[in-house]
Amino acid sequence: MGPPLAKRRKIQIQYRDNKKNKSYKSRKEQFLESGQRGFLATCNSNEWDCVKECYNVLNQYADILYRIHEGEMKPDFKKQTEQRDADIEEESDTDDDIDIADDLQKQIKASKEKGKERFQVVETGVSKCIFIKTILENPVPLATHIIEDILKSKKQVSRYLIRLIPIQAVCSIGKASIVKAATRICDNYFQTEPTTFSIVYNKSYKHNIDREDLIKELATLIHTKNANHKVDLKYPKKTLFIQLLKNLCCLSIIDNYMKYKKYNLIELARAEECPNMVETKVETEKEVVNSAEKIVAGNAAEIKFGDDDEIENENAEAEKKIACEKEKLTEVEAKNTKDIIKSADDY
Repeated sequence: MGPPLAKRRKIQIQYRDNKKNKSYKSRKEQFLESGQRGFLATCNSNEWDCVKECYNVLNQYADILYRIHEGEMKPDFKKQTEQRDADIEEESDTDDDIDIADDLQKQIKASKEKGKERFQVVETGVSKCIFIKTILENPVPLATHIIEDILKSKKQVSRYLIRLIPIQAVCSIGKASIVKAATRICDNYFQTEPTTFSIVYNKSYKHNIDREDLIKELATLIHTKNANHKVDLKYPKKTLFIQLLKNLCCLSIIDNYMKYKKYNLIELARAEECPNMVETKVETEKEVVNSAEKIVAGNAAEIKFGDDDEIENENAEAEKKIACEKEKLTEVEAKNTKDIIKSADDY
């Protein structure tokens, strides 16, 4: 049997007054800023469900990759933790006579830093476009681990989350700032052996940036690192990804962007197999010219062993082939800049 009616009414009034007087502190909304790094996610409809899936996927694979629970942390987390602990120990050794209140404040501050979230959603100002910032020094290894695991297991890990692209740099929208940010991240990827690359340029709003001029300058920047880098729009090994949002630009160097279905998690789970990325010898126009010249040289060396008429006919055909291929080579060199400007469309 419940309490009397009068007492029950008194409890209800007291609960209502407490509820009115209680101050609920709303969580401060965070926005995307220059200098951040993280993951750019796209969704089809429900953004909040997409955010939940991002948290689940990133935390699940981060725990596996960095082994937080087992204490075997990778350099990204281990370096930050060791540095923080060293700073605390150094402060405690130098200041032995420190007040208890100051010591307590330092412990509270250290515990807050230790409990800082690895992944936090921030507002981008673009519909169906979500940015998850991270404290990781480089988000690319984690994204690659997620992509490769989905490709291997063929297991769909998301329903609303479509694409998950690692972002290494965020800068303001401007040609100078974009080139500066690209220079900083390209030093670690293109100062190596020759490779194939492409430039993907996407935008969510209209901006006063000449797309062709920007891509030309970025392609020139990559070639200054190594002149032997080649443009490959079909299956490049490295892709300079550029995404222009409302007032900021996201940049990253991504491996096998086209092979991994433009980092579309749903398409990767459904794909039967990815295109063969085994290196095959592709004969370029220059190699064709060289091979044709070798035919002429070989025929001239063996002229005393064969029929003169046959050798002359082969030489004439080879010379025609050289002239034809040289014309093609000049056309290719003329169109080289246009080929660089082409980029994969953002679905």
